[in-house]
Amino acid sequence: MRIRIQIVAAILLFNFCFFVHESGAVEDRYKIVIEESFYVVKEENKEQFLQIYKSRLFPFWQEMKKKGIIVDDYRVYSQRIHTLEPLWTFKTVVKFKNYQSIDKWLESRDKVYNKLFPEEGGYKEPRQQIDLITEAHWDEFIREIPIN
Repeated sequence: MRIRIQIVAAILLFNFCFFVHESGAVEDRYKIVIEESFYVVKEENKEQFLQIYKSRLFPFWQEMKKKGIIVDDYRVYSQRIHTLEPLWTFKTVVKFKNYQSIDKWLESRDKVYNKLFPEEGGYKEPRQQIDLITEAHWDEFIREIPIN
């Protein structure tokens, strides 16, 4: 009888530990903060916009991924088919690990950028270049909602 109780207790303890660990992993996925940034860019500035992102901002975000601040590759999108009008020309998407990662990004972005591009004067330089050729810009911070 005593052995049965110990076996049952061991099974219950194992299941408890397993499910607590598993549910924690599932919940971490919902802590990710997704930043979608939208840009309206004139036709004549599209190539310059993409060049800045490819040459300066993509390498910067790759470094942020190496540091564990973001959890996926930095992505740039354009619309394939415009409906009524092109509300935006480009959309960038970055997935921060959590809200604390956004703080880490803000604290370290100039240091990381200066390490990659020491002659440019920090992260604000390519952002200013983007701002000069962008007619409109807005950010949306979104999160996934568990439905199951």
